[in-house]
Amino acid sequence: MSTTNPYLQLDQKIVGDIYTSTEPMTLLTTLCDDFGSRFGGTEGAALAADLIEEKFAAYGLANVHKDAYDYDGWYRAAATLEVLSPIAREVPCISLPYCPAAAVEGHLVFVDEGVEKDFEKEKDRLPDSIVISRSGGIHRMEKYDRAILYDAKGFIFQNHYPGYGDVTGTIGWNHEAVIPGIGLSYENGEFLHRLSRQGEPVRVRIKTTDEYRRTTAWNIVGEIPGKTQPEEIIVIGCHYDGHDISQGANDPLSGMVVVTEMARALSAYAGDRLARTVRFIAWSNEEVGLFGAYHDAEQLGENPTQVRFTWNLDSAGSPGGRKGIQLHRLPDFEPFIENAAEEMGQDILVGQGISCYSDHYPYFLKGIPTGSITTVGRPPGRGFGHTAFDTVDKTDAMSIREAAALGARVVLRQLNAESLPLQLRGTEEVERMLKEDSGLEQHRLREAVYEKLGKENLRQYCDAVRT
Repeated sequence: MSTTNPYLQLDQKIVGDIYTSTEPMTLLTTLCDDFGSRFGGTEGAALAADLIEEKFAAYGLANVHKDAYDYDGWYRAAATLEVLSPIAREVPCISLPYCPAAAVEGHLVFVDEGVEKDFEKEKDRLPDSIVISRSGGIHRMEKYDRAILYDAKGFIFQNHYPGYGDVTGTIGWNHEAVIPGIGLSYENGEFLHRLSRQGEPVRVRIKTTDEYRRTTAWNIVGEIPGKTQPEEIIVIGCHYDGHDISQGANDPLSGMVVVTEMARALSAYAGDRLARTVRFIAWSNEEVGLFGAYHDAEQLGENPTQVRFTWNLDSAGSPGGRKGIQLHRLPDFEPFIENAAEEMGQDILVGQGISCYSDHYPYFLKGIPTGSITTVGRPPGRGFGHTAFDTVDKTDAMSIREAAALGARVVLRQLNAESLPLQLRGTEEVERMLKEDSGLEQHRLREAVYEKLGKENLRQYCDAVRT
């Protein structure tokens, strides 16, 4: 492998600029403090879309525009959790996004972290019950879908972190949820646990009043056109919506401003020296079902060979460890990253894995190679993520700079490589992974839910979006 750096002067300009720039933190602070959660359907979401479009244009990107689509928006309303027996008590709670308006009651069944063995242990008690599961371990949607498959009537999601309040997260995943679901703080969940240990069955009632309305959202797109292979495209994106109870400063905005900073630096220093086209996208509505990413991926058609790679930088600038790269089951791409690292004089840690839970997934379903920038060494779990405590004061400018510099330098080499070692995955390979890959268990659970309820297949474009 080469030990010389053909991009040394560009690297120096890019890194020096990124590490002295205050632009990303200024943008992040405005998006959080001025526009709030930017949750779909809020005024803040529209204002954020306008500002990101303005920034893309100011950075010199071409073809800058907002790509609008309509969808079934979810609007939070009052939710209550009542203990009916052995005592009468109302417990504070919030609806989980895409919860239907409903009123259900049943006996409370604890399923710990909500893995299969936890449900199997309680399977005789689960029909018509209200299931409660702690966050952590596996994704919320896996717990929720198992509750449906085991015939529960309602779902309670308890934060497993003390002191961070109620936890949120969608349960609809592209449509109105099947059974009502609510979020609780660690402390209120532990109260229910203590009550259950007194020996008498605990019976509860959940009432939710949330609403749905047709709503418009926007992806924001801008490009640096390639000079010699403009038809080949590298996509770099992050979502800009947070949950409605949170600023979403780290998740997602620490990644969104990494995208804008990469766009600014690459446009300024390499805009006329890129072989391939780089497309920057600010996706909307990731938190409630990847709506924006599905909308964009669908427009690529059935054979999107022009997109050679999609980088999903969700939360890429979060603090807690050094930055590395996560490839989504792409071992053949590791030598490219290793060679780039040697040129850059930087040790880049590379991992392999995949999930259904973020904006790379609709592109993966199209067969497009995908990857992300990760924080290596960060403790597992969300911490204050998806709570009201994910605020600007918990972000870290140096973590954002590290991610932006790493991303810009790697993508610079990807855009100018004589050839890229990756091709589209074929339909059969995607299907095999959906059936077998351990990281895609949520897909299989949702398929089972749809089979149980007669819903359309998960691989179809989400019916909540109308192009």
